[in-house]
Amino acid sequence: MPEPETKPIWLQLFESAGFAALVTVCLGGIAGGWITTSLQERARKRDQAAAQARLDHDRKLTAFKERLDRERKVVDEMFLLLGKFVDASRDLTTLSRIEFCDECRPKGLPKRVVKEKEEIVKKYNDATVEWNSNRLHLGMLLQLEHENDVILQQVWEETSIAAEEYAVCADRWRTKYDSLEFHEALKACAEDRHNVQTALAAFTKRIVDLRASSLTSPTEKQ
Repeated sequence: MPEPETKPIWLQLFESAGFAALVTVCLGGIAGGWITTSLQERARKRDQAAAQARLDHDRKLTAFKERLDRERKVVDEMFLLLGKFVDASRDLTTLSRIEFCDECRPKGLPKRVVKEKEEIVKKYNDATVEWNSNRLHLGMLLQLEHENDVILQQVWEETSIAAEEYAVCADRWRTKYDSLEFHEALKACAEDRHNVQTALAAFTKRIVDLRASSLTSPTEKQ
């Protein structure tokens, strides 16, 4: 019988189970390495995007806090200015009481009372000058912080007018009356004083509403 033909070594190697396993391992390693690299690259890009998002959020939050701080500073100055103006007007009406009446005393007012009277008038005059010098400026600053909010502009204008009308009334009141009893002097410019309180309440409410709106996360508005 003829001897079977001997296969070439390379063919025997190719047909062997060991060679097939080797090829499988090699291909599997290459594919596995590619998959691993792809997953790592995607994870890297995802981490970069998350880091950038956090950075953007922090920047927006910082800008938001800075704007809120500026707004609060302006509002504090406005309330201080308005408070001094209204308080000085109210104090001026007290000069209508009989204890400040120079003509009601044969010997005139004591020096202590005269000095007190002069200080009240000076306080009113100084507050009026300060009010007139800063009212428009502070109003414009506040509008800049709230992007020219129409309602805010309206209620601030109404508050300003009410305060000025109260101041004018107070000056007229102390000129018109000089010998009122304490309880009578308390009625000074009652309507104008009420208008100031009403306008101030509306102004304060608008400030609170705008702050509440701005407290929404900066990123949520994008």
